[in-house]
Amino acid sequence: MSAMRRVTVTAAALAVAAVSFAAVPAQAGFGAIAYDQYAGKEGFSWNQPSEAEANELALKQCASQDCRVYPVSPKACGALARSDKDQAWGGAERQTLDLAKRDAVERCKSHSQTGTCAVHVSGCNK
Repeated sequence: MSAMRRVTVTAAALAVAAVSFAAVPAQAGFGAIAYDQYAGKEGFSWNQPSEAEANELALKQCASQDCRVYPVSPKACGALARSDKDQAWGGAERQTLDLAKRDAVERCKSHSQTGTCAVHVSGCNK
């Protein structure tokens, strides 16, 4: 193989590699909160590479067939608040952790008749 041909083949290989790497998305940071309001079980995940992986991990931690998943978007924060007396709960996804916690507690309060609502799960994705 001539030197010119080797340079052309090498350049083509590098171009293919560069395009392949450019097509790979940056780690998005998906999250999820899973909750079973009847059994009180919960699970969560943060900064997973895909929404499916985030949901799967949260469900696995929750470990109940009645767990429901609530996705949390990349670069967002999520929180789950629960009542200490009844089955009331509230969840929220916001741009900051403080706002997510506040709104989760407020939503829980709007459903609780006798309990005090407190945050049980919270976190943020990158």
